[in-house]
Amino acid sequence: MNKHPLGTVKELWRYPVKSMEGEALEQAQLEKLGMVGDRYWAIKDISSNELTTVRKSPKLLKLSASYESEPRAGTVGDSVASVEITIPDIGRFSSDDDSLDTHLSNYFKKPISLHPLQPKSNWRFYKLKTISGEKALKKQFYSKEALPSLGSISWSKLIELSFFATPRGRFYDVYPLHIITSNSTSALEALEPEGDFQPKRFRPNIYIQSNEVNEKLEEFDWVGGRLYIGDTIIKCESKTVRCLMPAQPQPGIEKDTHVLRALDKYTERHFGINATIIKQGNICIGDTVYWEPESRFSLRRFLEPISHCLKNILIKSNLKLIDKISGK
Repeated sequence: MNKHPLGTVKELWRYPVKSMEGEALEQAQLEKLGMVGDRYWAIKDISSNELTTVRKSPKLLKLSASYESEPRAGTVGDSVASVEITIPDIGRFSSDDDSLDTHLSNYFKKPISLHPLQPKSNWRFYKLKTISGEKALKKQFYSKEALPSLGSISWSKLIELSFFATPRGRFYDVYPLHIITSNSTSALEALEPEGDFQPKRFRPNIYIQSNEVNEKLEEFDWVGGRLYIGDTIIKCESKTVRCLMPAQPQPGIEKDTHVLRALDKYTERHFGINATIIKQGNICIGDTVYWEPESRFSLRRFLEPISHCLKNILIKSNLKLIDKISGK
């Protein structure tokens, strides 16, 4: 195999509750559907009966969550490990505490409830109130004019996320894993010296310390290939499209408008990559990261520039059509 050493695992993160502060780990288990324990819980807005996002409730980022016992792979519903949530100026509460939803509702000043992962078959739980079109996505990406390019996301994911808040059966945004590198954060720092581009701001699952120091968004070149970390194999699926979340305040991090400005100006609002798991296993801090490029004869490599452009045009046309049909 044509494997290239890229660096080492510098940080590992899981986020017990979607959009809340996560937990730094020394080691992590990867199952087929993502990192074990990652986004096993989420907040739901009772009035709209929709899963709540940072776009709708930016204060979510100021809450933190940690597991009270180690989570297990493949759990849903009542079998999901309980979490402890810290609500600023209110206190710390267990997900087993009957008063938690009341405290969350008081904090957000609207009816809120906490829920564990539901099985994929419970599709109504994940359903959006209305189909998501162009206007909804512009709010999500904090974009007053053109949307960022969405051509890197698969058709099946885009269709699913037009009807559901997250992929059914999971609480992550699009793909199971998010990966960034030290070279990429350094690249943004060089392009926008006044910005704060610490890794935690981008909420990665895996942060890689690059071997060869440069100021390149190097992981963009990994798309289509595979990463070998510990005893796992990871497929690099696409560049990550960024919403307004990285610019928002988080525990220990201030709001920074330079972040979105840099992403808009230099990366077409992309940063880091999305990934899926081919081979399950364990990864640890300090593990060497190897990259295996996709075959140079891969049809995807030849067609990607054209298909990406055409797909993006079609996607944006369909999103406008959705708004027109729904009267938005």
